[in-house]
Amino acid sequence: MPTNEDVVREVYAAAEAANLDLDRFVSLFAEDGYFLDVPSGLKWTGAEVRQPIAGISRPFPDFHRELLKVHSAGDGVVVVELRLQGTHKGDFMIPGGAFLPATGKRFDVPCCDVFVVEDGKVKAFHCYNMRSMWIEQLSTASDEGDPARLAPGNCEPEHLPG
Repeated sequence: MPTNEDVVREVYAAAEAANLDLDRFVSLFAEDGYFLDVPSGLKWTGAEVRQPIAGISRPFPDFHRELLKVHSAGDGVVVVELRLQGTHKGDFMIPGGAFLPATGKRFDVPCCDVFVVEDGKVKAFHCYNMRSMWIEQLSTASDEGDPARLAPGNCEPEHLPG
């Protein structure tokens, strides 16, 4: 049986834009396992865990997670320090029901993920990303407050990044 760290590393591998495998990603979660995007409060359970990964691949087709440190505890908890990186090439849903149209800008933001793994499956995945820094890197001072830059959008969970 793989270690808890092995399972978590496989989760990241399946979510990597260059080799995106949503079926594999879902298969690594327990039937009642969930993904919680802490900044937005959005939560996906079971097969729904594919939605934020699929959603983020549209505005950021080169989305990459650079794993910096992986910490495993004996109780199934795995904490990952990482950086989220990519290029903004499509509409990005942001808080408040708007989206940021593609800017072509690159982003690189810190993140911390906390997993609970039981019996080789992810039971819980909490993503603590720096959404405010992410949005700041994608917009410029002249973009802020410009209604032409921020447009109303569909904020259904499957359209929001995780």
